[in-house]
Amino acid sequence: MIPKIFSLSFLAVFTLFSGCGQRVDTSDQVVLGVIPKSTGGEFWGTVHDGAKQAEAEHGVRIRWEGTVTETEIAEQNQIIDNMITLGVHGIALAPLNSRAMRGQVQKAVQAGIPVVIFDSAVEGDAHTSFVATDNRQGGAMGAKHLLTLLEEGERRVMVMRFVQGAGSTEDRAAGFIEHAEAHGLEIVAHPYPETGTIEGCKNAAANTLEGFIVDGKLELDGLFACNLYSTLGVLSALNDLRNSGIDVDGLRFVGFDTSRVLLEALEDGRIDALVAQNPVRMGYLAVETLAKVVRGEPVDALIDTGVAVVTRENLADDPEIRAMVGLE
Repeated sequence: MIPKIFSLSFLAVFTLFSGCGQRVDTSDQVVLGVIPKSTGGEFWGTVHDGAKQAEAEHGVRIRWEGTVTETEIAEQNQIIDNMITLGVHGIALAPLNSRAMRGQVQKAVQAGIPVVIFDSAVEGDAHTSFVATDNRQGGAMGAKHLLTLLEEGERRVMVMRFVQGAGSTEDRAAGFIEHAEAHGLEIVAHPYPETGTIEGCKNAAANTLEGFIVDGKLELDGLFACNLYSTLGVLSALNDLRNSGIDVDGLRFVGFDTSRVLLEALEDGRIDALVAQNPVRMGYLAVETLAKVVRGEPVDALIDTGVAVVTRENLADDPEIRAMVGLE
């Protein structure tokens, strides 16, 4: 878990003032505030790795601070306020809610602080660039692969969503559902979890799956989960069903994001495929793009960080896939 504190190494760079905050000095050092959706979990830890690489290569300093979970909208707004008060030269933000963060982005820009959005979209056009996975395409890729796994006549599919209003996962669900329905699949359930945690996703998945158990068998053909936490939650719920004697072997399961646990489940057959982002590249490009903006260099309004479908086969023999998921 990434600590929610600012590094004391910045003391050599900043002029510090008491009162409402520590204001960044107007020295040659470029200081960038980087605000992820949370500071927990493997995904954001890997994004941080990429951000640190860009920090070193582009001669900037980053201040990394995020909430504990991906549902703390008020706290993320406060972190943005703190960055404005500190006078960072730019902010890279992964917004928890596409609508709720719009005003804060505008506030930062009006204060003379450029903003680059990464991972998940925000409403409005105040930000300079958007660095992210093409999430709608990623969802559609999940649906396309699931279609290759289903037998003729198999069409009943569940979508495990994530936090309502989160742009990235909403786009993934929309891309999946649009492509799935266009090719004859029936979305029989698409629940949201009550909390943005693995346990919250597991509970929502378990409660929904229970309604599809008939005579000890899960009567569901396919399932798509929209992010790391929802995929882990579904995996845990399915493990519990297996352990209780429920037959879940007919289900084809495609998740989104990767982790050590999910890759192990892919290799042993409990997951059929994973739609993978490139979190190191995302973190790197978010900081690199913001550094360019601050220095007056041109950047693209939209920067795609890449997405791919990971299967047992290409995980075993494709070096690009293995590198993308952190195995090489």
